[in-house]
Amino acid sequence: TDSRSAHSKYKVTIHIMASFLLQVGGPIIGSIALEKVWLRGQCPWLYSGSLVPKAYSGVIAVNVVTSSVVVVILGFKVSAARTKYRELAKEKGDVDAEERYSYPKMYAEGFTEEAKQFNCVQRGHQQILETYSQFLALSLVGGLGYPVTSTLGGLLWVYARLKWAEGYATGDPKNRYGHWASRWIWYGLATVLFTSSAVAVDLVIS
Repeated sequence: TDSRSAHSKYKVTIHIMASFLLQVGGPIIGSIALEKVWLRGQCPWLYSGSLVPKAYSGVIAVNVVTSSVVVVILGFKVSAARTKYRELAKEKGDVDAEERYSYPKMYAEGFTEEAKQFNCVQRGHQQILETYSQFLALSLVGGLGYPVTSTLGGLLWVYARLKWAEGYATGDPKNRYGHWASRWIWYGLATVLFTSSAVAVDLVIS
């Protein structure tokens, strides 16, 4: 029974992912085609360079450097929240506040409002790390062939991540998608997934 349930959940997850990629694939593939067919001819200087195209600088600046800064900033916010909610818990008489909010605990135990607020801030940062390595790797590969599209995907990702974490930090997990741009984190990730795939295809057929 447990194996059937797990298999069913796996199939649902695959279905959701496939549906999402099909939904966003059209615009992204269109952007890739536009860059390959039109932009290369209109702005050849963007694609000149001895090792990598000059436009790859955008991938480095946005997808690598700026995204890293975002991750660090949100990490600092977790540290500030740890102190803030520990002190609030103490003020409300929580005798275990020091232990509850101190390192090495990642999340605060319990069901108090302070614990929930802190855990939401923590989750807003922690969730990034679950796909950040994939985002970086895909950006670095996809940017070699499609630096402009990959950089645009990076801009989407950076802005959406800030808004996503900002909504989560309200203390209500539903607010993580409260801002209209929050869902762009997945569009940004999908963009570099498609550009990397396009690079792979180009290598095969070249």
